[in-house]
Amino acid sequence: MHTFWKKATGLTLGLVGLSTLAAISTITLTANNLAGLRGLEIRPFGDFSIDPGESLLLTAEGDYVTYTMPMRGTWKIIKGEGLGYFLEKQCDSAKTCTFQADDQGGEVTIFVEASGKTAQAIINIRTPKPLKPVDNPFTDSLPAWAGESIVELRERGIIYGYDDGRYGAGDLLTRGQLITIFHRTLIKMNLIAPRNDCSMVYNDVPGGHYAYDAACVFRRNYWTDSLSSLGPNDPVTRGETASLINRVIGSAMLNAKDLRLGKILANGPYFTDVTISNQYFGDTAVTKVVNIMKGNPDGTFDTEKTLNRAEAATIFWRIIKEVQEGGVRGL
Repeated sequence: MHTFWKKATGLTLGLVGLSTLAAISTITLTANNLAGLRGLEIRPFGDFSIDPGESLLLTAEGDYVTYTMPMRGTWKIIKGEGLGYFLEKQCDSAKTCTFQADDQGGEVTIFVEASGKTAQAIINIRTPKPLKPVDNPFTDSLPAWAGESIVELRERGIIYGYDDGRYGAGDLLTRGQLITIFHRTLIKMNLIAPRNDCSMVYNDVPGGHYAYDAACVFRRNYWTDSLSSLGPNDPVTRGETASLINRVIGSAMLNAKDLRLGKILANGPYFTDVTISNQYFGDTAVTKVVNIMKGNPDGTFDTEKTLNRAEAATIFWRIIKEVQEGGVRGL
């Protein structure tokens, strides 16, 4: 397995250190500390706006003047009961509870009570948009949820499909395909200029290879590693995809939305299977808050799962829309 791109190990180690300090602080709490409960807050893993069909993990956190900690509480839905439900059969005396949204939009008010304190929060379920009917230009079928993205990217000259006329929506995406689609997307959005002075930078991406230009540009910009090989035929995982997106356009997207990385990381985790010590924690947090990679309906991200070609199309279609709406002009 080739290394695809470098990770910000300093950030990861720093986050691990923070989590260790937090654990030590929790262990050393005394009965007197616990008596100083000032308030209660419902904290989401992510934010309170979710799509229909998504789930949201909620934590009851007590405010003890200089620190916060999870507390066992009794959870209720007090408004919008018909828009979703708790996944757990019993949310009494639980530190966390998972809300599952149904397939319609609206607002749901969540209530929790713990140690005499109460808190409420409103979950906004986005109104589902009707799927746009598309004329499929490929010989194989396209999934309805990805049809618009696939067709739009084809019309923009970003994806082309296979030589036999298929798109292969369920086929696994490779590293070579990922950087090629990304490269074309950046050029179409005028975020980078095409280069005519590329030379061979990876021994497994020779001249004439479909990913040759993309490999040259990405390595010269330090977006991929300066190793001898790229592994263009290796399947690419969702975690690796988030990492590359963050490396290339993460900072520009955060600046356009006036978001600060430190605050984003402090508000995490954003996915139930990506802890703050996970090597992809920062990457998945950024791609989540800029609405590019949203994770699964059950609140997980699946960093090690291989991305397929339909998912890739939806991701890059979101990138185009977010860049345009955010007014990003360059990298």
